[in-house]
Amino acid sequence: MLTAKLDRPKEAVEQQAQLQTGSILGLPSELLLRTISFLSPGSIRNLMVNRSLRSVCEQGLYHTISLPHHPCRSIHLVETFILRPDLASLVRHLAIDFSWIYEGVFPEAQLPSIIQPDALAALSLAKNVQSLILGGLESWIWEPELAKFREAVLEMKLARLEVPKLKDPHVEYGFECGIYINSDGEAAIWNREPETWGGDLGNEIRKLLQAQPLLEELTFPDSGISDTTEESLKANLLASDVPNLKSLQAGPGLAMAFLRVAPRLESLNVMLRLWDSNLLSEMETSSAAIKLSIRRFSIRVWDCDDWFWDNIAAVLSLFPNTEDLSVTIDSRATQNPANYFFRKISDSVHVLPSLRNLDVEFETFYSETPKIYEVDIQSITNSKTACPLLETVVEPERRLWTFRTDRQELAGFEARLVGPLMEKPTRRLRDLPNPKESKNEGD
Repeated sequence: MLTAKLDRPKEAVEQQAQLQTGSILGLPSELLLRTISFLSPGSIRNLMVNRSLRSVCEQGLYHTISLPHHPCRSIHLVETFILRPDLASLVRHLAIDFSWIYEGVFPEAQLPSIIQPDALAALSLAKNVQSLILGGLESWIWEPELAKFREAVLEMKLARLEVPKLKDPHVEYGFECGIYINSDGEAAIWNREPETWGGDLGNEIRKLLQAQPLLEELTFPDSGISDTTEESLKANLLASDVPNLKSLQAGPGLAMAFLRVAPRLESLNVMLRLWDSNLLSEMETSSAAIKLSIRRFSIRVWDCDDWFWDNIAAVLSLFPNTEDLSVTIDSRATQNPANYFFRKISDSVHVLPSLRNLDVEFETFYSETPKIYEVDIQSITNSKTACPLLETVVEPERRLWTFRTDRQELAGFEARLVGPLMEKPTRRLRDLPNPKESKNEGD
């Protein structure tokens, strides 16, 4: 018995030594997948030469696919879905560009035969998608010809849906045209008449939402939604249509339809629109039941919106429990420096006593103007004085500030620069040549 007891520690040591010197193949698949998630797609493909790693590499490679502005790459992705439905089922986060389905954008002869004629229906093969961004299709929510595509989306169980662009049939559009490269390699023009449709886009949006009871995050474009659609949703949208919605991005008019009925909403991103007293009054009425629930409030405004800048405190007070405030200034019409607007914001945040994080971004055509982004430290300090719980400030130069106790200062604290934020790379992935060109190159 004594010998057996002494052998057990020895066995444990030997097992530990094997683990220390063992292959990566001995790791649990969950840990392998987590490790692979940090690698670039190219590195993952290199690992796939190992048969033992192929399965987990495929999971890592197809888990998140982002091609929202790449029609040619999206064509090849759809082709992969059709040929390998097992890979399509691995996708959890999908951003894809379907602009190539429109007549004339890519002539039929240039498309792989395997994705014709039911290319859109192939989306149904990605049956486990939880996050979806649909690029290129501006009328998929309502257009009769896109019924199969719509059905594929309705069958998904989405937690996040982003609609980058939406063509509202209640808005009168002019004659549409564009340029593409034909099979002879020459520039050609495509055109189509504007669609005529007698339905209600608001009802179609409701059908989409009713099919997605797990939806938590919803993003609409900042423009293009008609008053007709907004009024339809205001009149008909129900709490049961959005039972789990927590985050919404939309213009003020569309947002009001959701504010009335989304009890779990905690993050609101209001897009560009000129403000006035009527809009403020409507927002106050619409948000009355939910105003205390919003914790993250983002707003995008024009520099020339004088009414907003004169009444910014009233707008911010719509959601008095805001903890994270983000203001993006679209500076296109004036040459006022960022400091002019930052002061107005810092002078108004006193209406947000729970504010912890403030982020002010400044977009301008005059980025080369000296000190255009610069703000004075006193304005940052004033924000902290107005909001004692404030922890961080990101100012237009994209620098992070925090605060520390300073007993020598009357206010008891001082602003401290942590450093510049690390911006995400802006270099966009290049698209592939169109299918015809790619085929010729292969020859």
